[in-house]
Amino acid sequence: MIKYPKTQTKKKRQRHAASIMQKKDGHCWLCMHFYGDYTIHRTIHKHHVFFGQGLRKISEANGFTVYLCPKHHTDGPDAVHRNKYMNRFVQQAVQVKYEASHTRKEFMDLIGRSYR
Repeated sequence: MIKYPKTQTKKKRQRHAASIMQKKDGHCWLCMHFYGDYTIHRTIHKHHVFFGQGLRKISEANGFTVYLCPKHHTDGPDAVHRNKYMNRFVQQAVQVKYEASHTRKEFMDLIGRSYR
């Protein structure tokens, strides 16, 4: 007999917005943008463009994500987690795309700074 039984509650499954940059179709966003390479990759990673200090949830909720091959995400010299210039390039591109339909103030209220 259990002295203090656990309550049977489930977490609500969160709905995440689709990426504002691309569809999830197996293409790497950086390969397409820089090299014109539209190869469908077997492995594709979802990269949260703004991360840390609660920004990951904001990125998920607003679609600030891109899909990258492992070489551009974590492994290669041009990977966004290794190369600050590539990371900044992706952040600027997302900001430009968001500001096409919103204001800079709205972006600043979400993220806290401008990358342009």
